[in-house]
Amino acid sequence: MKVYKAAIIGLGPSGLAVNKILYGDSSSEVIAFENENINKRDNYFGFWLTDWMKPFENIIEKKWYQWTIGNKNINIIHTSSDKPYCVISFKKWKNFCLDTKNKLEIKNKKVAKYFPIKNYFKVITDDNTEYYAEKIYDSRHTKEKNGELLQHFYGINITVPDNTFNQNELTLMYFTGEKNLLHFMYVLPFSHNKALVESTVFSKDVFNNSWYREKIYKYLNQKNIIEFTETGAEKGIIPMFMAAENNSSSRNVLNIGIRGGACKPSTGYAFSFLIKQIQLLKYSKKNSVNIHKFLERKMDKIFINFLKNNNEDGRSFIKLASNLNGNEFQSFMMGNSNLLTKFKIIKSMPKLPFIKELFK
Repeated sequence: MKVYKAAIIGLGPSGLAVNKILYGDSSSEVIAFENENINKRDNYFGFWLTDWMKPFENIIEKKWYQWTIGNKNINIIHTSSDKPYCVISFKKWKNFCLDTKNKLEIKNKKVAKYFPIKNYFKVITDDNTEYYAEKIYDSRHTKEKNGELLQHFYGINITVPDNTFNQNELTLMYFTGEKNLLHFMYVLPFSHNKALVESTVFSKDVFNNSWYREKIYKYLNQKNIIEFTETGAEKGIIPMFMAAENNSSSRNVLNIGIRGGACKPSTGYAFSFLIKQIQLLKYSKKNSVNIHKFLERKMDKIFINFLKNNNEDGRSFIKLASNLNGNEFQSFMMGNSNLLTKFKIIKSMPKLPFIKELFK
């Protein structure tokens, strides 16, 4: 009977990070279970360059030192000289995390259950095959929950005529003013004629692909981008609630990724936080780590409740952006803001609704 050093359930970005960061420099035999074809996945992960992400600078595909937030009436421009906005594609991250010294065996199967036996775990897949491992890294999580907000998005990669885009300026949030719906466009100009154009919504329900496409086409038309060739598409759902599972009583079962509380609910940013989570786990003797500070979690909860109970069209985000400089804004988004920035954030928000949420 073969007993693997570890079993990774789910080869998304966090499962891949476990293979690279925790076992990549060893000779360990690791098994991973992934029921989807990860070779067909190639979406982008966005983040600001923090200290914990600098070890991966060589696989960053594009950096922007300037970004905009606004709507048809106002345009806030932020800059940062040392903490640019960055993207890494899933394909680049996958190839990086699979380039290791350890031996990784990937099974295209779904895990039905696992449980301890002696000093290891039995893993049973949906075809009733049994596997054994000393440790379990579980990244499965709930994407949707009744009554809770989701960040859901759909984007297309396009090629356009020369010099259409300013490749040095990212459109982080362009709020379109939908009635009773928080919706914004997100545009990553990779070059003067190539970009990812994405429609993003904060709501309790996910829409059909045609809905997002309609908004994308309308936005492109408003920008006089009539001629373009579509080269790919991506979509996703990120929970804007704490999707973390309770910590296991076994130190050898570790919940990772969104399941382990890595996502920042108020912004939907997850990728860089799950990398931070795996980095912290590497040097921890416990089976869980705190990625987000208590005050950050408290502010997130208040902000999410505000979004759930009030019709927000983006004005609060724009006001927040106008009261912060680029470094302050990115520190808020990445959970690194100091007390002065937190005070500015609180001051920017609608007073009465936030006070109500504070005391709920």
